[in-house]
Amino acid sequence: MTRDLLAQRIHRFIGDSLVGRAEPLEPLMLEVHRWQRRHDPVLNSLTAEDPQEIAQIPAIPVGIWKDLPVGTVGADEPSLVFHTSGTTGGGRGAHRLRTSALYDHNALTWARVCLKQWPTLIVALLDDAPDSSLGHMTRLFGDVSWYAKGGVVDVAGARTHLAVDWPLFVATTAFALAEYLESAPPPLPAGSLLMVTGGFKGRVHRLDGDELLAATRAVLKPDRLVTEYGMTELSSQLWGTAGAAFLPAPWLVAVAADPLSGRPLPRGERGQLRFYDLCNLDSTLGVETMDEGTVTDEGVWLHGRLPGAPARGCSLTVEEAWEKR
Repeated sequence: MTRDLLAQRIHRFIGDSLVGRAEPLEPLMLEVHRWQRRHDPVLNSLTAEDPQEIAQIPAIPVGIWKDLPVGTVGADEPSLVFHTSGTTGGGRGAHRLRTSALYDHNALTWARVCLKQWPTLIVALLDDAPDSSLGHMTRLFGDVSWYAKGGVVDVAGARTHLAVDWPLFVATTAFALAEYLESAPPPLPAGSLLMVTGGFKGRVHRLDGDELLAATRAVLKPDRLVTEYGMTELSSQLWGTAGAAFLPAPWLVAVAADPLSGRPLPRGERGQLRFYDLCNLDSTLGVETMDEGTVTDEGVWLHGRLPGAPARGCSLTVEEAWEKR
């Protein structure tokens, strides 16, 4: 099976899974994994036996992406590269894709399922970095105006742009949102949607996640307040609302594992989150995070970073700028 044929099957699976007629997921994931093993020495070195189920597929820890060329894209092949923030030292992880076609298709498809519709004029309290997966996803959703640069939020510029009479889509990280709220801004225009992503990653801030969302409702009064969970090493996202589980797409499998033994845990038990992303065709299906969570029939409940885990993520550039004030 060639890469192009696998991509076609994955593309078809995305649409078919939403109407209940997709091919079985597990055999497809196992076939993709076997193809990836043949083309990725990093993954092949982690696999002693041929997995027989999804949970047996090796999940590559996110820290390895900083040091090794994870994935099937050769050094001489043209590619799109997303980098992790790298704000806490130790280099930047790289996620290489031959093309963004699967990423774009699955991101838009799942967002339409979870959000239904949204204003296509976007105010982003995000950095317009060309190698940011979050920035790439945000561009897919509409016409974006950016109000953060080098970890600094342009509060005055954002306030001016938000002082309009039509609905807006506001995209922000947790720390950028907290900084914006400190300016005592007026409510958002009627009909606006606010998306917040990138939690506090175990770092210190005067607001915790729940307090931040409560303050956002009280001050900005968005018609809809949604949360997004994603990461550079994944091609798929999870969407949620305050007080509810994050919803993974049918092509994204979440597993909680014992952080000491690596053993997958039964549903409902708290552990280290792993994701198996069918759209990670050019890299690796399995990604082991440093986040703690619980996987239930309702979705994924995120509890924050594992104790002792290094901070990382899209909120940190703004946080570090905050700490230097």
